[in-house]
This record gives sequence, structure tokens and C-alpha cells, in this order.
Amino acid sequence: MENTQAKLLEASARLFADQGYEGVSMRQIARATGITQAAIYHHFPNKADLYLAAIQSVYAGRTEALVSELSREPDPEKQLSLLIPNLIRVFDEQPEFRRIYFRELLAGNRARLQMLSEQVFPEISAFVDELMKELAPHMDGHLMVLSLAGLLFHHLEARKLSEVMDEARPEHQDLDTLSSHITNLLLNGVRRR
Repeated sequence: MENTQAKLLEASARLFADQGYEGVSMRQIARATGITQAAIYHHFPNKADLYLAAIQSVYAGRTEALVSELSREPDPEKQLSLLIPNLIRVFDEQPEFRRIYFRELLAGNRARLQMLSEQVFPEISAFVDELMKELAPHMDGHLMVLSLAGLLFHHLEARKLSEVMDEARPEHQDLDTLSSHITNLLLNGVRRR
């Protein structure tokens, strides 16, 4: 990727994460990057295209190899136990992506949410949907996808709260501990058997 475009995507992702789509103008992006607005429009015809490219740049390719690798594992429980720690690491490494994700959920803009669904998440969403249908055919696969995303994203962000709570322990900040907790919660629930 060309230097100018990479610089644009990095700065744009940071601005969109900090201020949201509506809060960022092309003028701000130009100031933040030192690139003229005309040059920005040379690379991206409009703000929406730049926004999508910025999101894809922080998320790009992070789950495709994982889906391919996990698809070769025949045991669905093993797939889940491998999926969760990998996803939590992907999302932990991308705080801008997490902030954009939460901003879009809160903004509720249907077109941008649809763009995320169709152009950023389709492969991992389809894989998790099928996995959840196999693991829990009695449950709604779509809702299970949302539950998994909620658990992953929430636990990553809630570490800030967790460390100041009375019962906090250092391991509550550890990605392996969080992965194990989420995996056990999904596979075993909270009931004693």
C-alpha cells in the first residue's frame, strides 16, 4: 500500500475511533495527516469510502486465516476453544476497531451497521453462526454470534472497571483467563450439573 494511503487510513481510523463518523470531517483528516483534501479525494472519492477503508485496514485479514484453519478442525467444541482466544487477541490488538464498533452500535446508523455486517464481518460471522448452530442447535445461531461478540468486546473493555473492583485479581486482566472464562461460559453455562 502506498505511503500516503497508509497514512490516511491510520490517521482516519484513529479520528473515527475518537470522534465517530459524524464527528470527523475531511478537513480534520487533512490537518491530521498534512495531506491536502484534494489528495485525499484522489485516493478516496468520499468520506464513506475512506471510513470503510479505515475500518478494514485495522481489521483486514485478521480472521480469514483463522477461519480457514479452524474449518479443518472436525470437533466443534475444539473449534470454539481455539476461536475465542484468537479472536480476543485480534480485538485486543485493535483498540481503534473496538471503539468504532461501540460507536456504531450506539449511533445506530442502519447504513453503516449494514456496511460493517456485509463488508467487514461476513466471513467470521458466517463461520461463528454455523459453529453455534452445530454446538447448540436448540439455540438461535444469530443471537449466539451477537452473544459471543458481546462477551469478547465487553470483557476487553471492562478490564478498566474490573481492576478497580473489590474482588479484582491480576489474572482478570489476562487474555488467557478471559478466553477460558468465555469458552467455559458458552460451553457449560452457569448451572451446576
